[in-house]
Amino acid sequence: MPPDSIHALVYRALRGSQLVLASPETVARAIEKGEPITAVPELPTEVALDRLFENRRKKAQAVAPNLLPCPVDDAPILYLYDQIRECILFGLNGTALVLCGILVEYALKVAVFNTETGSTSPFDPGAWEKYENITLSDAITRAKRADLIDDAQERQLRGFARNLRNRHSHFNIQKVTEGFVFLNVEETNIETGETRTTELSASETPTLQIIAKEKLDDVIVLDVFGYCNDVVGFLLATSRSSQAQAPPG
Repeated sequence: MPPDSIHALVYRALRGSQLVLASPETVARAIEKGEPITAVPELPTEVALDRLFENRRKKAQAVAPNLLPCPVDDAPILYLYDQIRECILFGLNGTALVLCGILVEYALKVAVFNTETGSTSPFDPGAWEKYENITLSDAITRAKRADLIDDAQERQLRGFARNLRNRHSHFNIQKVTEGFVFLNVEETNIETGETRTTELSASETPTLQIIAKEKLDDVIVLDVFGYCNDVVGFLLATSRSSQAQAPPG
């Protein structure tokens, strides 16, 4: 097949857990020795897309009951929830995780805005403007200062920022897949035909890192989304409660 095309994209999306890794030189040598290596025939775009969407439909049906509803009546937050849920439905779990980081950061800024200004939605554009560019770290600091979060919640949020949000947003692939090991890998010596079972660290090649990340993203995405949902619900409920209790200005 061509190095990249819609067919190649679908092939990668549907390749499953079984994969053969080899250098171009090894493939050429294997062909010389008569090994049964064949190119995957390229599918017409329509056929490739039909296969992709049928696969996605089955997975979406399985995951749909686990997707959480948006806990607040806030249009930007609902938009982010919709984007995260659509990504999970379509199997774009890495993108969903990046959006989870954006959701937490935005919710923190909204909660800090509500508490510091005493404003209610819709935002005053002039008042909101200076909050737009607050970093996640600063938003956590200001949320703690405003008593929106306690010490334990601050530690959790900083751990989330450091270990998930930053790594996924900046695509720190080596950090994301650190310690990931593929077990029971069959390694074949093309020259001798000898096969042995071994283990491979994801750090061996970029290809293994990507496969590991895909699996890790799939395993953690619902738990991460659940944590972010808890953060959103708590922060906005707390900030709105503080508004209701504040004396009229």
